[in-house]
Amino acid sequence: MKKRKAVICIPTYNEKDGVKQLIPEIFKITKDIKNWDVHILVADDTSPDGTYKEVKKMMKSYPNLHLLLNTEKVGLGGAYLKAFAHAIKEHKPEVIFEMDGDGQHTPTIIPNFLKKIEEGADFVVGSRYIKGGSIPSHWALWRKFISVVGSIFAQLTFMNFKVHDWTSGYRCIKASYLQEVLDEMQGFNGYVFQVALLDKAFKRHLTIDETPLHFTDRLGGESKMQSFQFMFDTLWYIFWNSSFVKYAIVGFTTAGIDFLVSGLAIGMWYFSKPAGAAAGATIAVIVNFMLNNFWSFNHKKISGKRAYATKFASFGLVSVGSVLIQYGAMFAALSIFGTFAFNLLGLTIVDWVVYKTFIIGFLVIPYSYFMYNTFIWKAPSSS
Repeated sequence: MKKRKAVICIPTYNEKDGVKQLIPEIFKITKDIKNWDVHILVADDTSPDGTYKEVKKMMKSYPNLHLLLNTEKVGLGGAYLKAFAHAIKEHKPEVIFEMDGDGQHTPTIIPNFLKKIEEGADFVVGSRYIKGGSIPSHWALWRKFISVVGSIFAQLTFMNFKVHDWTSGYRCIKASYLQEVLDEMQGFNGYVFQVALLDKAFKRHLTIDETPLHFTDRLGGESKMQSFQFMFDTLWYIFWNSSFVKYAIVGFTTAGIDFLVSGLAIGMWYFSKPAGAAAGATIAVIVNFMLNNFWSFNHKKISGKRAYATKFASFGLVSVGSVLIQYGAMFAALSIFGTFAFNLLGLTIVDWVVYKTFIIGFLVIPYSYFMYNTFIWKAPSSS
């Protein structure tokens, strides 16, 4: 039976000592894997320490070892993209690995990645933050903080908890997906490259899984990551690509509309306070639907007249819930806590504004986001 092909892409820059130990270990571990023909592609940025020269020597002993030499330093993201494109064109693999050349990614779990692929996964992440995974206990507190909090922050801002380690650089990915996103990934580097690649996979509804990773210390060389640049780039990417962040922005915008209409209804048109709150909510949810469909959830945007009408009707039902929540909660708040007004920095703050703020923040927004993702902009299930 013909074996399936996997190519392990290892970007290097001054990793001579690391690859000397890593490459033989990878081939030792993978030689007995029955269903897979495993190759290694080292993408070296013409390292001054002669990493590429060492790889050329080793190629004489390992026919499945290949070298892609970049004539200039292109960074982690650029090196991976060049390696992916080269591997797809020259070797036509089914899957491609991302793997560091410094020894922090243990080769012993390569069979675990491939088993997950055989079980139906399209994208497998080596995770430090699931049962069986770990980071070195002696790391400095700031490094642990950036590593752990960075991944938690990505989960929270994308509101996606299916993967616990968004910044892991040890992965096994279907080559068909990588070929599809090569152009989209241009310009991403460092950890944001990993975040973006995973985000785009989720938005394409790939089957994504994890395998535990014991992250170890480097065999040599120095880390190429710049923490502050990583944080800025990642925040920038999240701002423009996170559906939840966009949803929050839309929420604040429509909340302003809600307060404006409610204020006019209560202050100028003499609606009762519960009725005024409900009127503002009604106008706000209509605007909310339009902005969320064409911006927040544009990757699963509703199109077609019939689908649009059906989803808008469903949205209307969900919105009725928002309106009823506001009406009921406002009525309850007024009944329990009563009416009041106070001065804050020269502004007169009245009871219904305070109540409405808490009702929107703690009841309406969580309810709406859950219902939108469950019934309106529901991602199609993976086949």
